Amino acid sequence: MDRPSVFLRTSLRICLIVASVLASVMSLTSDYNRHPDEIHHFEAAQYYINAFLPPEIGDPAVRESYSVWGVSYLNYHWIEYFLAGKFMLLVSPLGVSELIAARFFNVVLFAGLAAFFIYRSREDDDILILAAALVVTPQIWYVFSYVNNDAFALAVSFVCALLVVDPKGTLHRFLISSKISDALPGGIGFGVLLGLLLISKTNYYAFLIFLALWMLYRYPIVRIASGRLGLDLGRCRKYLVIVLTAISVLSFRIALDFHVNGETNFVGVSYLNYLTGDFEKKENRLLRYQEDIAKPQFKPSTIERDLANTHPGMRLKDKGSSYFDVFTVWRWHEMSFKSFVGVFGYMNIFAPGGYYKAIALIYAAFGAYLFVIIVIRRRRDELVVAGILLIGAAITMFISSYLSWSYAVQAQGRYLFPVLPMIAMFLYAVRSSVSRTILTGFVLTCFMLSVYSFIFVGLGKINSLPVPGTPVETSETAPRSVVRREQL
Repeated sequence: MDRPSVFLRTSLRICLIVASVLASVMSLTSDYNRHPDEIHHFEAAQYYINAFLPPEIGDPAVRESYSVWGVSYLNYHWIEYFLAGKFMLLVSPLGVSELIAARFFNVVLFAGLAAFFIYRSREDDDILILAAALVVTPQIWYVFSYVNNDAFALAVSFVCALLVVDPKGTLHRFLISSKISDALPGGIGFGVLLGLLLISKTNYYAFLIFLALWMLYRYPIVRIASGRLGLDLGRCRKYLVIVLTAISVLSFRIALDFHVNGETNFVGVSYLNYLTGDFEKKENRLLRYQEDIAKPQFKPSTIERDLANTHPGMRLKDKGSSYFDVFTVWRWHEMSFKSFVGVFGYMNIFAPGGYYKAIALIYAAFGAYLFVIIVIRRRRDELVVAGILLIGAAITMFISSYLSWSYAVQAQGRYLFPVLPMIAMFLYAVRSSVSRTILTGFVLTCFMLSVYSFIFVGLGKINSLPVPGTPVETSETAPRSVVRREQL
């Protein structure tokens, strides 16, 4: 192995370990509810410590998990709260607080993901190139340091990315095998992971579309035999195994909703009534409960009949704003980028402006480098995967910006995180064309800037600024189950 490759491998391993430590420090030292909606995420995870089924709509026991919108994360199909709750139960004999246990569910996810990449790189050093996308922005480490519903889906996405590109993996053996029974666990296991993504944060559906395009290109179902096109029925059956496994996971979760409440809020379907103007025409338990408990400007009836008195950032489309107002007036792209590369707390802790300019220039320079080498080399395979990446990234950004226009302005960089495993897969695919020296320089420069942002901006200010519109939680005012760090 040449020296640049050895240096890149060593650098990435060190970066992953340091990032894991920093996420742990943030988890242990930040006060309760200093992070976006952590109070509601924590209540949702706490419910599943002893529960196995989703709660009944209107259950007083979970009232604290509802936000000003009249919505609880427990009303959705997301599995991360169930897993976090069971993790909290598992580590309870250790005597740590429930808050730290809930946060460490995500910390352990990141550390496990880092260990997974380091372990798999023993057989193929290039696998670590995928992990480069995990160390070039501090926002990733931040997401893995507190209770939220983004970290789990991101971790699963990176595992899926590795399985799809790994030429020695069980999924590859399954898809190229002559019999469907050969390496069948690889296909079923991948289907389970896709099913977990289906019952995780919904913006990762863009990554599922990207995966479908990528796999159909790498493992096509159309083949040429004797000069004629035909379907590869064997591979079609293998894809069917994967799809049916994923749908089974999703169906089981939806069935739990119907068992408990007689309805489901899968992908927010309960809210389509008033989004499509059918608020008064359709009965829905969750919508009625939301009407009862939401703050006036967030009530479905206010949104349906009195847009002028809704929150200023809601339903811009219906208020007469154009789609482009999201960019020109609300500056969606600026805030999304900043919160993609380092904004902490309740979106109110920013680095100096020079930091954002520096990291933007580095991203742009490396992107331009990739563009030039791909255009110059003009390899068909690299051009195709670049096109698939652009499609996936465009879908991700359009969904986020469109929802900001049609529903509520949410310019948050973590909503764009599905592009990270896409970029990781692309870098792995074009690795033979990319200079290891340039890639190492890009990774280390971004990593050092990220460490600065995380330590001096994130850790340095996380407990000093008040939470906008929320009383500051102290050891006296936090829930009894929340033990402060000085009590550990």
